[in-house]
Amino acid sequence: MSVQAEQQSLAASAGHWSADRARRHGRSLLPWLLLVLLISIGLSSAEGFGSGPVLLETLKGATFIGMAAAALFFVIVGGGIDLSIGSVATISAMAAAVIMGGHDHAIPFAVLASLAIGLLVGTINGLLVNVLKINPLIATFGMLYILQGVALTYSVDAVGQAAPSFYELYVGTVVGVPVLLLIVGAFWIACWYVARQTAFGKHLYAVGSDRDAARLAGVRTTRVSIASYILCSMIAAAAGLLSLTQTGVAAPNLGDTLLLATLAAVVIGGVSLFGGEGSVVGVLGAALLLGFLNQLFDTLQVSALYHQLIQGLIILVALAFYRQRVRT
Repeated sequence: MSVQAEQQSLAASAGHWSADRARRHGRSLLPWLLLVLLISIGLSSAEGFGSGPVLLETLKGATFIGMAAAALFFVIVGGGIDLSIGSVATISAMAAAVIMGGHDHAIPFAVLASLAIGLLVGTINGLLVNVLKINPLIATFGMLYILQGVALTYSVDAVGQAAPSFYELYVGTVVGVPVLLLIVGAFWIACWYVARQTAFGKHLYAVGSDRDAARLAGVRTTRVSIASYILCSMIAAAAGLLSLTQTGVAAPNLGDTLLLATLAAVVIGGVSLFGGEGSVVGVLGAALLLGFLNQLFDTLQVSALYHQLIQGLIILVALAFYRQRVRT
């Protein structure tokens, strides 16, 4: 190959890499740009929307969906899907609330029990998908109904009571910063680190991009995929625990709308539903976007009946937008 041809090849490779990098960063930055636009609209059209207490409560309210969206992020990036995260959050919250019974001394056991539920469900989902080769949509959809049945069999009403220390997580502050936001902030930093800086994260992206190629490259694809389902369910269980800081009790319908909200956050955040592409940063921006959108609806007194309709439309628009960008 001549020097000129080699230079042209390198230039083409660099251009392709730069375009791919710009596309990936664009998908991650889009929800943040939309968030800025939404806040600007809210400040100009809704009185009281920009007040400090309202913004603070909006950020706190977005933590539940945000954490659950991180759960769904890990399993989708790995090429899977988990429809049972809402039910996992419900069951874990109910178990924790019943175990606590309003007593601080029961908190450690309640937390361990909730995370154990996530571990068990995630392991079962991972084995169903990777060992028994059941389609992940079918496997996790079946798990969703099993867990819903367990929750409704136990009680059709709210149960248990969170310990007083759990309330402190929601109202307490450290140097003026809410404790809840500090915890969730540390959680998102950990998620970013796992996804981008660890071998597991790199292998997860590889499996989601091309499972066969990843296996030929030496990646233990089955182990990585099962681990993604376990991580997803355990984070969903932690999200259920987090909800107790706001509600104090656990209802069997806690996670009914969680799947749609988290799926919207993942799609808007630029994660490919085919796996192998997406960013924790984008998903976080999308979760905040949905939180502020709901707050704007409440401020403008938009009926809650329209919330899911609008979220569904947002998912379709985001999918169409990203699909068109892939074609171009």
